[in-house]
Amino acid sequence: MVLRKQGVKVAASLLALTMAFGSASYATSEPANGKSGYSQDQKVVARVDAERAIEHVRYLSEEIGPRPGGLHAEKESAEYIANVLKSYGYEVEYQYFPVADQYIADVAFADGTSWQMAAAPNGKVSKEAVSGEVLFVEGGTNLADFPADTAGKIVVMPRASSTAAYRTQVDNAVQAGAAGVILQSLVGSRGNYGQTFNPNLAAPVDIPVFGAAYIQGEWLKEKLAEGPVEISLSSEQFSDLESVNVIATKAPKQKNKDTKEVILGAHHDSVVGAPGANDNASGVGLMLELARVYKGYNTDKELKFIAFGSEERGLLGARYYVDQLTQEQRDNIEAVFVPDMVATNYGPAKNLYAMTSNGSNNIVTDSTVAAGARLGNSDILPGKFGSSDHVPFHNAGIPAALFIWMGIDSWDPLVYHIEKVYHTPQDTIEDNISPERMKSALDIIGAGLFDVVRKDVPALNK
Repeated sequence: MVLRKQGVKVAASLLALTMAFGSASYATSEPANGKSGYSQDQKVVARVDAERAIEHVRYLSEEIGPRPGGLHAEKESAEYIANVLKSYGYEVEYQYFPVADQYIADVAFADGTSWQMAAAPNGKVSKEAVSGEVLFVEGGTNLADFPADTAGKIVVMPRASSTAAYRTQVDNAVQAGAAGVILQSLVGSRGNYGQTFNPNLAAPVDIPVFGAAYIQGEWLKEKLAEGPVEISLSSEQFSDLESVNVIATKAPKQKNKDTKEVILGAHHDSVVGAPGANDNASGVGLMLELARVYKGYNTDKELKFIAFGSEERGLLGARYYVDQLTQEQRDNIEAVFVPDMVATNYGPAKNLYAMTSNGSNNIVTDSTVAAGARLGNSDILPGKFGSSDHVPFHNAGIPAALFIWMGIDSWDPLVYHIEKVYHTPQDTIEDNISPERMKSALDIIGAGLFDVVRKDVPALNK
């Protein structure tokens, strides 16, 4: 998920919750023994398997790893998703679109392990490695901060808070004779660990300059505490890139000119350096598991499962998908469900939110909040959030909502929480995935979505 200081706002209210629960289209009933009294809910809840969903998370985050938009790993992700959907019997298509260059850095250790970082475009970008001993420097905005033996070493520094100041850090390191520079990202204002980044230098320099995640800098300090550390720095500019959306379609039992379309879509890329277990292999895992369950059921709507590419680069896959639609096709889409970060184990992120771009209710929020009520699941709340793949659909006039686990302490001023390891190398199954949260999301989103697309026959009603 892309989060920005501007354009991101969360809001929910008791009124919105009441409106959602009171929807005429999605009546609720008191759950009995923790189960909905509606048989259509149990057709989903009894069959979805959180462990199956997490196995997809495992493959994407561990077997493939970081999946930056446009790079080979994202293509691997697309192929895996397509093969799973094909194995369920779906027809699958790829939708390619151009994306900008990527500058990817590699930090290799003597034991054969390596870390992915981001490289400064106007630093030295070369697959030919630069090697040296690691030197950790506090400060760096003054030339005097660098010891006399800096020459030939790889300098690691916590990046200064402003771009101008970290440019000074780099210039001073170059003057001190450093063979390379790694700038350690900072802890964010919400306590989130900083992610990898492409340093923006004032002028070209002839040494590699990398932007490391905060935790990578901490890990380097831990290694230095045990003794000298030698590393090799290499990087590459990737050009003429294409990212990819993966689209599978479930046809309705009967189709006519009035048949509506419903989309369940999740982005499959990650940021540079992050395995992206929760962000957003979790959303993909949920989507694939619901695709498995829904395959055997009749539906009145055309249902599309879409894995969007390059969300982390500006919602590019979803934007491209929407841009290719005719107005008639846009008008035919009844609802878009977007799971993004749906399985974190982070305690303060205590509720699953159904977020719309403007905070208003729609068919997506109504159906899922009502499903939560029927299931006796109090996790789900409505809200307002302006940054994920639901946004391009909303901007095109299509009802859409994002699903994300989040904690909110207050509304004025806004205080919200997502996991500390968001967008970092620690976004792993071990550090950041909860099977219980995944099951809750599967139940709520699955039941809500099924209520929208299911074939309405008397046997399915209470």
